[in-house]
Amino acid sequence: MDSNSKLFSLWTKRTLIFHLSIMEIKMRYKESFLSFLWIGLEPLFMFIILYVVFSNIREPREENFAIYLISGIIFYHLFTKGTMTGLTSIKNNQGILKSLAINKNIFPVIAVTTTALLLTVEVGIFFGIMPFVSFIPSWTLIMMPLVIILLLGLILGLSYLLSILYVKIPDIQPIWTILMYALLFVSPIFWSIDQANDILLTIQQINPLGQIIELSHKIVFNEIPDIEEWLKTALMVSAILVIGYIFFKKFEKTIVEEL
Repeated sequence: MDSNSKLFSLWTKRTLIFHLSIMEIKMRYKESFLSFLWIGLEPLFMFIILYVVFSNIREPREENFAIYLISGIIFYHLFTKGTMTGLTSIKNNQGILKSLAINKNIFPVIAVTTTALLLTVEVGIFFGIMPFVSFIPSWTLIMMPLVIILLLGLILGLSYLLSILYVKIPDIQPIWTILMYALLFVSPIFWSIDQANDILLTIQQINPLGQIIELSHKIVFNEIPDIEEWLKTALMVSAILVIGYIFFKKFEKTIVEEL
């Protein structure tokens, strides 16, 4: 079966993917007292903590810092949740893989679908904060779906790669967790590009998440990103997606034996 046939096979299983994504969310919060409320509470609490800290130590205080911060946090939070779900997607479903002849591609795709479902809640938080800080959204927000597509593509590419690595090297999970903490500080979430020093700017140039967050900031604040910025970010995401997919296809046939 060629790649196009497999992609078509995934499309025909879209209902199954959707239901498995819902199940993934239910399993994630099933033992929590607040249950699904945590979908919105996690990024909201993160926003409140960072806003209280940085709004008091930054001089001068930027106008609309709250919106700048929450827009960055939402993309960061979705990225971390999506990639961690993708990382464990094969190993957590080893029972299904061992008992059924199922397209293994489906599990990284479920990680992306789960992220897309969580996105609906976090977008609500984003718009819900606007009245409290007297922020009026700009027409440029109509371009935000393009940024979201780039984010989902990045998550899918990394999910393909990490899901295989996690089976082969279990230590990849704590390593990736540490990298996620590092990304919080080296991505333009609570700092802006014009405040960054040489090291941060250098990291930003090779940080696809940082590039995506910067695109979102410009769109939120009524600025149309240059075509070069779109192309650079799209090329980075596409390269990661292709590399991740090739890596996944190379090892998917033997991965069940290693589970």
